[in-house]
Amino acid sequence: MEFLQSILNEAGADTARAFTIVPLFGGYFKSVKGVSEFSPQKIVLSVGKLNLTVRGENLCVGKFFQGDLFISGDIKGVELE
Repeated sequence: MEFLQSILNEAGADTARAFTIVPLFGGYFKSVKGVSEFSPQKIVLSVGKLNLTVRGENLCVGKFFQGDLFISGDIKGVELE
């Protein structure tokens, strides 16, 4: 995890609102306040004052605990609104 943290810091990312995608498996999202829209092709997450749209196939909300959320499925893209 230290390696990921150093990459995010170097890129100037806000590590409190970071996410990690594993192709054909899913993604791990931090600082999620809620899910405002859900379908197997699209999940919209509330992250602070912003919305994060996750698009893909066979998406399913997995575990959600203290702002950390796991989404399983084939994630094709993520958009910040």
